[in-house]
Order: sequence, then C-alpha cells, then structure tokens
Amino acid sequence: MPAVRDKQAAIAHVWSAALIALAVEAEGADELLGELESLVELFDRRPEVEQLLASPAVADAAKRELLERTLRGRASDLLVDALQVMREKRRLDLVRAVLHGYRAAWLKLRRRVEVRVSSAVPLAEELRQSLVRAAARRTGSEPILVERVDPALLGGLVVAIGDDKFDASVATDLARLQRNLLERSSLELISGKSYFTEITTPPEGEAAP
Repeated sequence: MPAVRDKQAAIAHVWSAALIALAVEAEGADELLGELESLVELFDRRPEVEQLLASPAVADAAKRELLERTLRGRASDLLVDALQVMREKRRLDLVRAVLHGYRAAWLKLRRRVEVRVSSAVPLAEELRQSLVRAAARRTGSEPILVERVDPALLGGLVVAIGDDKFDASVATDLARLQRNLLERSSLELISGKSYFTEITTPPEGEAAP
C-alpha cells in the first residue's frame, strides 16, 4: 500500500499547486485556505458527507448536486468549481490531502512556519515565547504556534517545525523540565534542520532532569 499512498500524495500535490496558483492570481489565497479548512471541519463533524463524496458507489450526479446545494453561494466559486473538477476526475477522496498540500504552499507563500507542540500539560508562557523566538531565528519565517495537550506524554515534550518532528518525551515532571529547558537553554534548534530537540544528556557531573 505505500506505493498507492505515494501516488495519492503526488496527485494531491498537483491539485494543491494548481489551487494555490489560481488563488494567488485571484488574490484569494487566504480565503481559500479558510474555506478548505472549514470543509474538512465539516467532514470531521459529518463524516457521512465525506464518505458520500468519496464513495465510488454513489452516483456522480448526486455528488454534483450535493456540492452545488451545500456550497454554491456559501463558498467561493473557485472552491466549488475545483471540487466539481475533482468530482469529475474521481478525486474527492483527496480533499484532506489537498488541504495539507495547500496549507504547506500557503505557509511558504506567506513566509510562515507551523510550530506544533504536544506536551503533557499546557506550556508555560515563557517557554511558549522561547519556542516562537527560536523558530523565527532559525527559519526566518513567522512562526504559527499550534499547541496540543497530551497527558500520555508523561511529562514529555514533542516539538515539530514544518513536517519534521522530534520526540523529546521523558518520564519526569513537566514543570521541572520547562525550568531546566529555560535555565540551561537545553532546547535548541538543530543547525541546518527544520526541527529542534531537547538535549537530554546532562553535562558531566550534573543530574539528568
């Protein structure tokens, strides 16, 4: 199945590139991103809609009518027309992948970068700002911080910039970890890489956090 997924990703990339080019030409790149995100949020709330649009067993005319009735006049013509073309090409199962590719292209266009952080408890404000400053220095882009609380990390921290992720989970108290990260500057960006990692090996003679 990896070959199938790779092919689907490549196809979605073509659609994403075409959409961002059309949106930029129409001066609506920001708006189209919001519409694609809203569409996927609709899929999350109403999975039967996504299943209907992606199913090869559902008549093409029914899909066309659903898109027109649901979106025409509520979303941009660019979005609706693009979805109708995807329907004709039997690619409506790639909407989520197209959004992923479009968002990546949009971030590059706007010189922004997503910094996704998962932590056992909400981040302290000082650490949050440190992450943003570090990402800005290393990438030269405006960071967009996306936070997620995951108690299963057991006091750890997972940080990703763009598509690169480093798992820095450790079984310790997060408050102490945050203090050590700030005081010892042990959260660093790897030079030449688009991710950063916690340095967990303590200096000689010092206990690990």
